[in-house]
Amino acid sequence: MGVFTSESDYVSSVPIGILYKAIVEDGNIVYQKALPQFIERAETLEGDGGPGTIKKITFVGGLGSTKQHVDVVDKENYVYSYSVYEGIALSDQPLEKICFEYKFVPTSEGGCIVKSTTKYYSKGDAEVSEEYLEGGIQRSDGFTKAIEGILLANPDYDKDC
Repeated sequence: MGVFTSESDYVSSVPIGILYKAIVEDGNIVYQKALPQFIERAETLEGDGGPGTIKKITFVGGLGSTKQHVDVVDKENYVYSYSVYEGIALSDQPLEKICFEYKFVPTSEGGCIVKSTTKYYSKGDAEVSEEYLEGGIQRSDGFTKAIEGILLANPDYDKDC
């Protein structure tokens, strides 16, 4: 099995606690609002949102779904990680799983930097193309940007969800 890694830093004007809460704690609601063109439904199948929780994301237009296993939820240090172990996200490449880790770091301007690391675990000796890795970075940054957009447009999102 090979491991291929991509990393990106997304700078957001949204305060660290708000962006972390939206992505980690309120994701099942916020994802659908931020990405209605892609996400039909986000739901928790098992667990309470902490490590060991199983989530399912269903995509619009019958494109399929993914299942995720929550690996780390560290609210004190603003770290969140999960693994995609089943579904459409694994069908583009010969992959066993994809692991995502997000570290949120505050900025002096009051926003935060979302440092994302994605590890792609290939089946056997299969390679993962640079184009695919670059696409993963674009998807990760696009996801964060969409969440940020909802939060900036709805500064009282806690009350709206």
